[in-house]
Amino acid sequence: MFGNYLKMAWKVLGRRKFFTFVSLFGIAFTMTAMLVAVAVADHVLAPSYPETRLDRMLVLASVAMSGDRASWHAGPGFKLADRYARDLPGVERMTIYTGPSESSSFLEGRKLTFRTRGTDAEFWRVMEFAFVEGGPYTKDDDEKASRVAVIGESARRRLFGSDPALGRSFELDGAEFRVVGVVRDAPLYRLHSSSDIWVPIRTITAAGFFDRLVGECEAAFLLEPGADPDQVQAAFRERLARVEFSDPALFHTIVGLPMTQLELLARLGSRADDTSPRLVLALSLLGLLAFMALPAINLVNINLSRIYERGTEIGVRKAFGASGLDLVLQFVVENVVLCLIGGVVGLVAAVVVLESTVLVAADLALEFHLNWRIFGATLALAIVFGLLSGAWPAWKMSRQHPVLALRGGAS
Repeated sequence: MFGNYLKMAWKVLGRRKFFTFVSLFGIAFTMTAMLVAVAVADHVLAPSYPETRLDRMLVLASVAMSGDRASWHAGPGFKLADRYARDLPGVERMTIYTGPSESSSFLEGRKLTFRTRGTDAEFWRVMEFAFVEGGPYTKDDDEKASRVAVIGESARRRLFGSDPALGRSFELDGAEFRVVGVVRDAPLYRLHSSSDIWVPIRTITAAGFFDRLVGECEAAFLLEPGADPDQVQAAFRERLARVEFSDPALFHTIVGLPMTQLELLARLGSRADDTSPRLVLALSLLGLLAFMALPAINLVNINLSRIYERGTEIGVRKAFGASGLDLVLQFVVENVVLCLIGGVVGLVAAVVVLESTVLVAADLALEFHLNWRIFGATLALAIVFGLLSGAWPAWKMSRQHPVLALRGGAS
């Protein structure tokens, strides 16, 4: 019987090609938009190169220092991270680094600009970069403020063309650095690691950089397997209560917490120690449901139109003993088949969009790809679409009186 339902569904889809096209377009467009959004979110929130252990990481990216007359909200300063964030319970490794800033280099009369990060040596043990030449700089390099650097493949091409870069020197902001390693480029959306050039953090010469509680740094914590992030956050919060301020009359309170990637993205300008992502998640879910409702409503309307057009068929089948359940199953199967076809078209379109983005923005090292988990979610969503948009019209159809159906009416 189910095979007959499938055959009938295929014939019905070809009967009114315009309605079928409109339905498929709505489903495929919705699926494409959702899959692209999910793929982007998946690659931003999920562990991937070089932040392959992001699921075990907390990042201190923002702190707020306040007093009776002033407040200062920015990233943690080097002094705060170095003095109060080390050796937290449950933390396997900890690194301090700056955000990417613009640096300049002059090559044969041309000015080249690069994104540059200052990092300590532990950075290369928390993040997992793929080295294509050499290796990372060492703790000794950092402590001695050695002018060494790790560069990305794109920076190597701009500085040295197709030649190897290991051991060669280049000028950066008026200082000469020697290349000790070359890594595969990190995508821009890897917010805590991507850059063009990485140098030892102690080569930074800005006045007061190492004496600030609030500044331009971040600190990343790689947790021990099974460690509780809440306990790490509680331990850091307790340490902030003991911070010594250089001018207590101006500032006397500082707040901030190391957070997961989801908490960082969900904070959206709230307090530096607010880790609740519930509001953003709720709004995202509501937006997703509203977006899904548009094609579902469209399908319901189209299905109702199809039902009224097939009134004679419905009346004949009911007159010959077809039960309401048989008719409901027939229409639900037809709708699920339609949605599965639309889901497959949407999947193919999403792959094309993502691969095109990767090719067009090759210099940005973007790597958006669909995976089997997302593919499975697509098929599940297609089936849900079919059930939601077909159940009510099918139930309404099954309640038609055979005589009224034969006359083209509806109960």
